[in-house]
Amino acid sequence: METPLATNVDFDHLAESPEFAAFTAILKKLTGVVMALNEPASGKLRLKFKEGEDNPVCRLIRADAVGLRRCTACDHRHHSRAETSGRAQLYTCHAGFWDIAVPVFVFGRHVATISSGQLLREPRSPGAFRRLRRRLDWLKVADHDLRAAYEGAPYLPREQIACVMQLLELFARQLCESAQRIRDLQAQLERVEVRRAREFVEREFRNPSLALGEAAGHAGLSPAHFSHVFRQTTGTSFTRFVQARRVAEAKKQLAETQDSITNICFVCGFNSLTHFNRVFRAFERHSPTQHRQARLSQVPAPNRRALPGADRD
Repeated sequence: METPLATNVDFDHLAESPEFAAFTAILKKLTGVVMALNEPASGKLRLKFKEGEDNPVCRLIRADAVGLRRCTACDHRHHSRAETSGRAQLYTCHAGFWDIAVPVFVFGRHVATISSGQLLREPRSPGAFRRLRRRLDWLKVADHDLRAAYEGAPYLPREQIACVMQLLELFARQLCESAQRIRDLQAQLERVEVRRAREFVEREFRNPSLALGEAAGHAGLSPAHFSHVFRQTTGTSFTRFVQARRVAEAKKQLAETQDSITNICFVCGFNSLTHFNRVFRAFERHSPTQHRQARLSQVPAPNRRALPGADRD
């Protein structure tokens, strides 16, 4: 089974790849649409466009603390839907713009989400601006500033948005293939001691007494040398690596079973509920209970009227 650490390695590789930089520049030049790569574990965005190229209305919203929270919550919710469904999501964000989320998978593991869009839902007009102003009545921005930003916001007809989505899905597959190639190379170069340690963790992570000394002995190294080699090879500490594997299993249990949070805590190798909650929140930015509730809320409403593949926030 792939380890959670692979997510970070793959994300960094994809975000810094020349393919990502080149594609975002071409997309912006041809359509006016910008895109970023979102890391599922941390929520951080890697942007490949120059400052000031994004939707100026979105820039005003994100400069406001309330607006930033709303944008972050909206993106997280719909990116989670893209991950769960395995398909691109076209949705209306809280501010009323078309947004796009395209998941990227490597060996079946969700490693990144392409985030794009920020597109007006209708051509610019005085009436459309008034509707935007009413929707953003909570935003403490003067009308003339919002109007100036609105005039710079991008718009595409629906048929062109569909084409952009197809391009992004094709590019996501290209990113996936690129990540698979680098992972194959890394597997070939990985030290045998680290591979043994990974395999040992995969077998024993549910054991709450699993310790670095055991893994070091299994790898045939002293604890101090093993700790150095493991961090140098994987980019993380052994303790964090084990925690990541346990959190990944907890997320799976939360999504696929009705077991209690307490039971999942111990099944996944944590020795206390308090420790489980603290570690889970450190990785996911929310509690196990909130994670389960978010998963349950991702069931799409029936008879939703929107574009094919589109969600309204």
